[in-house]
Amino acid sequence: MIFLSFIILFINATIPILFAAVQPLVWSFYNICMIAAFIIFLWQRRMIPPFFILRAPVNFTVGIFFFVTLTLCIPLPDFIVSVLSPVRYATNSTTWKLTGVINEWQTLSYSSLNALAWWSFLLSLFFYFFVVRFICAERKTLYVVLSTMIGLGIVEAFYGLIQALVPSMGVLWVDYVHDYMGNARGTFINRNHFAGFVEMIWPLTLGYTMAMTDRGHSFRKAMSYDFLNRQALMALGIVVMLLALLLSRSRAGIAGGLIGLLTFWCMARPTIRRITLPTRFLMGGIVIVLSIYCMIIGVDSIFERFLLIDDANSRIDIWRDSLSILKEHPLGIGLRNYETVFKVYNQNFASDRTVTYAHNDYLQLLIETGWIGFVSLIGGFVFFIGKSYSRIRRLDGKDDPMRFFLAIGAFSGIISLVFHSFFDFNLQIPANCLYFVALMAILSSCTEHVKRSQRFANKTMKKTNLVGRGSMARLWQFRKSKYQRHELYNSYEQ
Repeated sequence: MIFLSFIILFINATIPILFAAVQPLVWSFYNICMIAAFIIFLWQRRMIPPFFILRAPVNFTVGIFFFVTLTLCIPLPDFIVSVLSPVRYATNSTTWKLTGVINEWQTLSYSSLNALAWWSFLLSLFFYFFVVRFICAERKTLYVVLSTMIGLGIVEAFYGLIQALVPSMGVLWVDYVHDYMGNARGTFINRNHFAGFVEMIWPLTLGYTMAMTDRGHSFRKAMSYDFLNRQALMALGIVVMLLALLLSRSRAGIAGGLIGLLTFWCMARPTIRRITLPTRFLMGGIVIVLSIYCMIIGVDSIFERFLLIDDANSRIDIWRDSLSILKEHPLGIGLRNYETVFKVYNQNFASDRTVTYAHNDYLQLLIETGWIGFVSLIGGFVFFIGKSYSRIRRLDGKDDPMRFFLAIGAFSGIISLVFHSFFDFNLQIPANCLYFVALMAILSSCTEHVKRSQRFANKTMKKTNLVGRGSMARLWQFRKSKYQRHELYNSYEQ
């Protein structure tokens, strides 16, 4: 368990540092680390891989996605390719005529090696999800994982603030990239990807802070010196991350952060009414400090960014040409093949820059994996979000504030990046994609005991022979409260 946790902590603490692991050699290394962690996980648990037990709807849909995307990389006879993708077959035929080499076996993917490499990384993220959810079931390990993610988020945000205040500063040892000088971008180089990273972490930090201040402590303990120091440190971290998000000047990132805040507020509102006085002072202090600092540095440049329409028009041109690819390739072109194919279909985007991504994660996913792969993955994700939302609604923030607020924080961070992905390609960046999966694992771990409680209560109801709705309701409430007290005692003991 210790070695397994160490691998996960190493991955979380280092993958954003080397330019968000965008180089193939770097993310291939983390691919190996995640697979190694999953093998250790299976060996310790003495269990078979979960994708062979496709019971849950999410596992089933994700299994379909991996099967479809792997099929795109497998060589098929030319007559099958001609039926499944006539445009791809016509391209192959033209190539054969020009080169004089005939190959009767071809893949639906235009670059099968690139597609297979990214497919293996996504599969390792699927393994990573199960490992993180498993180790986060223990409260102490959950604290360590959260501390690593939040600590790295604060460090990245602080580095971004320095970059915004000192416009001549580059990113680590790279000082020749001048596109985003004067903007907060951390070690990501691209400010939009940095904003995507921060907007995932700061709601989790807010949830962790509110959970710290609402564990049922007495007013005297809540106002103690050590306790206030921890609260003040977390509040300062939130302020730093929000300032870095604003100074990144990423329009979609700032809007995603506001949507995450709105999501957090709406879901935590019933419990916020019962928060203690120190927590109210803490939240008010965050708003006041953030407002004062914004007035000092000025936010005119940030508002000017929202008034620009050139980038929006260029994205629309890219999306318009991308739809032509989808029209002729309904089954997909293969993962990480967008850059190769877009060069042929580029008609409206006139620029010297090479279009590597569609600047819309959903559109690029649809083009690369086809309708079957897109519907299976997005359908599984929507089901996961819906189930997580219903479980959070059944959580009691008073009995277990830690898991309640952490679940809301992880949920809000996910929603933030879901919105941001409509206008950018954060999920094509390995570091952001991994942290997105980590939030899903934390959310699943924090809400998993709600499912166990519901299953236990249903079994108890079936075994009773009591008659009458009143008796059954009273028995249900007694069994449910007894089981929740037992679960809460065990979690605090851990």
